[in-house]
Amino acid sequence: MKYKLETDISTFVIQIEPMGLWDLWVDGMPTLTFVTPEEAAIAVYEQDSGYTIWDQLEQHSCPKDLSGWEKIEE
Repeated sequence: MKYKLETDISTFVIQIEPMGLWDLWVDGMPTLTFVTPEEAAIAVYEQDSGYTIWDQLEQHSCPKDLSGWEKIEE
């Protein structure tokens, strides 16, 4: 399973890794790893994603949690 969020700046994807943790990808590149997908979504919202361009924006319209992300079943 994975979650996808399209923004004007980047495409974010949260996907599970073999060890059971969740990786945050930005435009096809991995950034950070989280225990839950919810934590990864919060990191994007709080601009603590590991992607400098996003993290330094003055404002964004990203959802606060996974409710605004597209859930993709694999």
